[in-house]
Amino acid sequence: MILLFLILGYLCGSISFAYLFTLFLTGKDIRKIGTGNPGAANVSRSVGKKWGIIVWIADTIKGIIPMVIAKNYGITNFILLTLIGSSAIIGHCFSIFLKFKGGKGAATSGGVILYLMPKLFILVLILWFFAQKTNPRSPKILISCILVFFIFLGIFYKQYFIQLFFSTLILIIMGAIVNKDVIEEIKKQKKGI
Repeated sequence: MILLFLILGYLCGSISFAYLFTLFLTGKDIRKIGTGNPGAANVSRSVGKKWGIIVWIADTIKGIIPMVIAKNYGITNFILLTLIGSSAIIGHCFSIFLKFKGGKGAATSGGVILYLMPKLFILVLILWFFAQKTNPRSPKILISCILVFFIFLGIFYKQYFIQLFFSTLILIIMGAIVNKDVIEEIKKQKKGI
């Protein structure tokens, strides 16, 4: 049953709203315009801010849907729900419909956090925008943001802290796996290359 939900999550995540909206609105392939990244940010820059926001919301929702369905079928363990949500992130980043290419997974990851830790969703948005505006490839900024998140996790979710701590670690590892190029750049910066 869990395997079925993992597959469902992957297929949900594989639906590229950036590709579909751009194709419908402009007749163009989002992978061939702007940065070439099939994500909300590229849609915002290449098609319009309004459409970028709509894609961002849709990408967030597709991270939530498989977890909601799984919970309705009795899966309540945070770790299992996180893995199901993570399968949607993998789908977004390696879409079966786009020859295993995709976006960076930020909005879909946000959906997983919104579902599991709704009280921290606004904080995550603030930290994400802060990192983007300062230096998203700075190890110091990333580690600082993660530490701030864990402090607030302990404040707002004391009862479930251990489970959600490991859920967050899964999401961090998932982010590192699907964004290898970013991680490599951070390593180079650290070495001073």
